[in-house]
Amino acid sequence: MALAPEWKVYRDVFEKGDCSRIIRELGAIQQAVPEPHGDFWSKSMMFLGKCLLKENQPEKAKKFILLAAKGVHSDVALFHLIQANIKSGEKSEALENISQLLQQPKHVFYLARIRNLLRENFNSEDERKMLFHFLSQHREHPEYFLHDAKLHQLFITQSDLFKQPVNKKLRLLGWLYPEDETTAKQSHKSIWPTDFKDLTAEQIKLRVQNLKKLNLHPYLISHLPRLVEDQDAGLRQWLGNSWIDAHFRTKQYRSIYTKIKEGELEKDWGMSAKNLLYWNALLKMKRRKLDEAVSYVENLKKIDPKNSRLPFLYRSLAKNFKSRRKPEPTHEWWTRLIKEYPKHRYTITAHWEEAWKYYSRNQFYSSLKHLDAGFAIIPKYSKKRPQFIYWRAKTHDLLKHQQESDQLYGELFTKYANTYYGLRGMLEQGKLEADSDSMKNLIKKTEHRSGQNLTDSEKILLKRWEFLFDILDNQQAEEEMLNALKKDHSKSFSWKICELLNRYEAFHTLQKVIANHYIYELYDQEIGEDPLWEFAFPRPYWDHVREVSSKAGIDPYFALAIMREESHFNPNAISRSEAMGLMQLMPATAKEQAGRHKIKVNDLKQFFEPRLNTLLGTDYLGRIASRFNDELVYTAGGYNAGPTNMKRWLKTYNSASPEEFVEHIPFQETKDYVKRVYRSYQIYLQIYSS
Repeated sequence: MALAPEWKVYRDVFEKGDCSRIIRELGAIQQAVPEPHGDFWSKSMMFLGKCLLKENQPEKAKKFILLAAKGVHSDVALFHLIQANIKSGEKSEALENISQLLQQPKHVFYLARIRNLLRENFNSEDERKMLFHFLSQHREHPEYFLHDAKLHQLFITQSDLFKQPVNKKLRLLGWLYPEDETTAKQSHKSIWPTDFKDLTAEQIKLRVQNLKKLNLHPYLISHLPRLVEDQDAGLRQWLGNSWIDAHFRTKQYRSIYTKIKEGELEKDWGMSAKNLLYWNALLKMKRRKLDEAVSYVENLKKIDPKNSRLPFLYRSLAKNFKSRRKPEPTHEWWTRLIKEYPKHRYTITAHWEEAWKYYSRNQFYSSLKHLDAGFAIIPKYSKKRPQFIYWRAKTHDLLKHQQESDQLYGELFTKYANTYYGLRGMLEQGKLEADSDSMKNLIKKTEHRSGQNLTDSEKILLKRWEFLFDILDNQQAEEEMLNALKKDHSKSFSWKICELLNRYEAFHTLQKVIANHYIYELYDQEIGEDPLWEFAFPRPYWDHVREVSSKAGIDPYFALAIMREESHFNPNAISRSEAMGLMQLMPATAKEQAGRHKIKVNDLKQFFEPRLNTLLGTDYLGRIASRFNDELVYTAGGYNAGPTNMKRWLKTYNSASPEEFVEHIPFQETKDYVKRVYRSYQIYLQIYSS
């Protein structure tokens, strides 16, 4: 007789909201720890507690959570007890529980969620006082709570009310670590004049860097002038560069042009002549005055021939002239970059651009010259190597250099078989059959399996994470796993983590583990039945994806390839442009698709739901595919950059083959995206074709 239930059933029931069944079935368990089944008992008590919390019965929930705390993983029970006490209004008890949790070895993994609970649930005057005393108790560890801008603001405000002195280091934390424009402004307004005067250059730079990370560039434009007064020349110039950069990022080119013209950068920021030449050159490029930009670059070259920014400026000029369709100056600046900086990383791009220009004109010998020269300076592990090998092989083939072509294709298929270029080359050369020599030559690597015994501590951790997944504390389990993998561990340990993540369908975190620990094995590992491939290319929501893909008229593996490259299987993904969910739907597109399906949407959050997101995403993908005759490259590019852009590019490059067309795509982001989708799709087909 099985002693433990199938926990996946309970997980599914809980996620569907049927807590009454769980309460009914698990509530009958004896409320005493029946050894040796403490793990099963603790899970049962925790699940009961979570269900009662969900049913808004916190007092009853606490009873079962306290019982769970007597079993294994008491820190897990403590965190849920904190939530139950907050929900029942026992907030002083919750703060005591937090203090207890901070004594646990795993406390660091709870801090972010605890900070959110404190921010959201202590709002009355009495609660703020209570929270202030709690924060004061833990002020010796400011990284726990006082690096949080809102908690720090409450701490400082209450300190003033109670007339309790706060040392300068603690007072400055809110100023150093703002979380949005509001807290940035408030923290600067409340900073003491004496503190401001004593700020170090490192502290000022830290604040500015944190503001940049928050993309608060408009605020920086008005804020940085307040920081520059009475600073030394080095810091003034650093702040000046940040100030100009903020103007560029907000496209305020006219404003910065006026300030440069009026001499403000020299007077207020101590900007050097060389620095001014650099920024003037970039400004002229942005304002499409390329001849004037050239003049500034030449002047910089004249007064400082070894200036480290010159290669970047050369590349920028070449790209700007290319976008304006001026081939002669484009060629001139790529050539100068090659001649003057023969081993610079930007010179690889220059060789590629020149090679592609000659290839497009059928001048294959000239193209090959640049392909060979560029390849010679590419670092050993650069992702550019397969690109150069592929086009060198293809060019030799066109020149009837069969021996050279075969040799290069052999190198591509041996070292980079599973890259975009390796897979495209193998498909073109008919090398993707399972019994082909090229596939047989790939390496089978099994050393990441069970060749190494797990340590006792690793076994304990794996069991703990299984417990956390079973009670749906996925976030906690995944954070702990990623942290554990940063430390020394056996190869079997990382493999067992992959197995666990796959079993519990934590596909987004699984992708992170694969990328950090197995990425190089995927370059030349034989594609097939090896579980590594299923971990790297899983099939989440497979039955649903097959169903909606069939209705949309697309291959479900193509839908998975899009999903993998769009969101890495993170259902909560949101981009800077506000694209949402697994298939990264833009709000307008999502609303339009919902309307087509007569689905009523009251909140944009609904679009993050995986089934709805994949339904709308696959339907949209199918509509794009029908516009481009189901050609993968054009469909993927249209999904990323929009069908209108793709239609325009096809008109411009109508004679190019699909592999040539990819290299012609003007948007680098779209070009890279198409290559990734193509690779993922081909690998999906090979893994699951049987």
